[in-house]
Amino acid sequence: MHPIRALIAAVLATVALACASASACAASSGASGRIEVAAKSWVLYDFNARQVLASEQGERRFEPASLTKLMTAYLVFQALERGDIERSRIVTASKAALLAPGARMYLDERHPATIDQLLRGLIVQSGNDAAVALAETVAGSESRFVERMNAQAQRLGLTNTRFANASGKPEAQHYSTSHDMARLAAALIRDFPKDYRLFAEREFTFNGLTQPNRNRLLGRDPSVDGLKTGQTPAAGYCLVSSAKRGERRIIAVVMGAANDAARAAQSQRLLNLGFTRWDAMRVGGSSAELARVRVWKGESRDVALGLAGETLLAVPHQRRGRIQPRIEVRKLVEAPVTAGQPLGRLTLVADGETLAEYPLVAREPVELGGFFRRLVDTALLWLE
Repeated sequence: MHPIRALIAAVLATVALACASASACAASSGASGRIEVAAKSWVLYDFNARQVLASEQGERRFEPASLTKLMTAYLVFQALERGDIERSRIVTASKAALLAPGARMYLDERHPATIDQLLRGLIVQSGNDAAVALAETVAGSESRFVERMNAQAQRLGLTNTRFANASGKPEAQHYSTSHDMARLAAALIRDFPKDYRLFAEREFTFNGLTQPNRNRLLGRDPSVDGLKTGQTPAAGYCLVSSAKRGERRIIAVVMGAANDAARAAQSQRLLNLGFTRWDAMRVGGSSAELARVRVWKGESRDVALGLAGETLLAVPHQRRGRIQPRIEVRKLVEAPVTAGQPLGRLTLVADGETLAEYPLVAREPVELGGFFRRLVDTALLWLE
């Protein structure tokens, strides 16, 4: 096989729809033609590749409205996992929860709710009263819960997000971005796969009242299983949606649409584009040798380089057959070398554009050589 073709075959081992982690660069929206979306801000995100596929105003701060409840749910799921609270715990709503304005699950003093019911009131019914009751139960007060929300946002890398309350009611210093909401949705799905199923429930009944999930896509597209709507006069109509088809999962975030129908239609279109315009490609594999590099003063004269493991990359469909690998290795490597030590870089390029970069690491260790080897290599290095 031709050396370049052999390298491509080794690097792009398989093309498949599968789950893996990747540290790839974001694919350009221009690579597959400009996407027009009727919203102030939007992001299309490949969950499996951990990769932004396309976006518009994705890092611009907007009021998140009830998308805030994604973080509220995250912290409640976390408290359940740690054993801080139990699903069966009965909560009598405080006055602050009972008087919470906006969307409600209609808590009242005569009908206490369990944590499990409050979660459904939060997620399915988008109840602000449920958000306050859960915040107070988990942290003792909503203000202390908000501190936890912002601390968790920092841990998740939500650099353009600040929360001022648990429900999403408008406040001056309460904001987020489409990019951050996509990252938060991905964290919910990744960290709490069992609890995530609540986002697919289409209705919930509490206190004699049945309310539907406001996410219209749940009834239209069987691949959609979440996540959350939001709406205020300033925020417009927002939706974070997620769909799983085969082994692939795509997340779409739409913020600032004109109405309920528009946010659903634009989100559906983005999800469909994510599955049809981009292919998921497995890159390399833990056993693939992609290069060798000279090692000075070592027991071995060289060492094989490869990727740290198999990764996934989302690639525009029309570029799939035009990907070329570029490999760079360090010019001077001296022993000792440890297994996994970065000694080079693999860059995947198509049509002159960098699609992704990955470190190339040593496949095995190289111990320091004997005295004579070190002496000879020192002399040779002086001549280099």
